[in-house]
Amino acid sequence: MATAFMGFFIDLKKMLEAQKKSTFLPRFFTGVIIVAFGIAGGGILLLNSSKAYQDAIENIKTDRVIKSEMGDIKGIGLFPSGTGFLDFAYKASYGPSTFVITVRGTRAIKDMEITLYKSLPVE
Repeated sequence: MATAFMGFFIDLKKMLEAQKKSTFLPRFFTGVIIVAFGIAGGGILLLNSSKAYQDAIENIKTDRVIKSEMGDIKGIGLFPSGTGFLDFAYKASYGPSTFVITVRGTRAIKDMEITLYKSLPVE
């Protein structure tokens, strides 16, 4: 949906330029969408590189209940859904963050809820 809005604002900017009118608003909203993509992308990179996330993915891959239900795990979704992953990646406070990730097995595809805990730094 964000890319559709971005396309709309780009087309609107072209129409306004042809009419020699101000293009501030379309440029502004296009910039806001680009910044939002950057924040979400950075959050995904931070999440995927965290130890807690890697441990959670490893637990999903080795869990017997999940394996019996879904078969062998073939893949884990790259993009988690929900705001929990941004909370985990960017928040300064510590505690649980919950989000949903898609897991693909040989027999089924399932959305799984994961709760990660950001621990206090060790000094």
